[in-house]
Amino acid sequence: MASHVALLFAPINTLDVLKRAGLLGTSAQIAVLDYLQQAEHGHFGAEEIHRRIAKNGERMNLSTTYRVLNQLVRAGFVANVPLGKHHSLYELNTGMAHDHLVCVLCGRVEEFSDVTINRRRAAIAKEFGLRVVGKTLALRGVCADCAARAHPAGPRVR
Repeated sequence: MASHVALLFAPINTLDVLKRAGLLGTSAQIAVLDYLQQAEHGHFGAEEIHRRIAKNGERMNLSTTYRVLNQLVRAGFVANVPLGKHHSLYELNTGMAHDHLVCVLCGRVEEFSDVTINRRRAAIAKEFGLRVVGKTLALRGVCADCAARAHPAGPRVR
């Protein structure tokens, strides 16, 4: 998987990268991967990816967008950040280990990396003889901005 990630940042065209990973290199795969590469770092829902690609003139069904995202996740190019029963965000897999903090009110996603969590995750996998092929940790809660809007600090009444 890491070898595919390294290819994304080399000056090689997207079609070649996809074919080397065993994918067909369809126009939809190219459009999604190109979008995620050009979008800088971010976390996007499938619907948002679909809408932004369509805005650029690429024609594909939303179901095709979901299918392509799943193909790119399996190939290691894209990471899936599950947020609940039927909702995920997608991001370009840069190969950098990180986890996510997700606000359940505004949807803001912040990344963090913690050496202790990473070590513990590796130790648990080793203890169970598990060869890790993917991992996700998304801590869900209310961000400080949303909490402040819900309970603005004001003068205290005695």
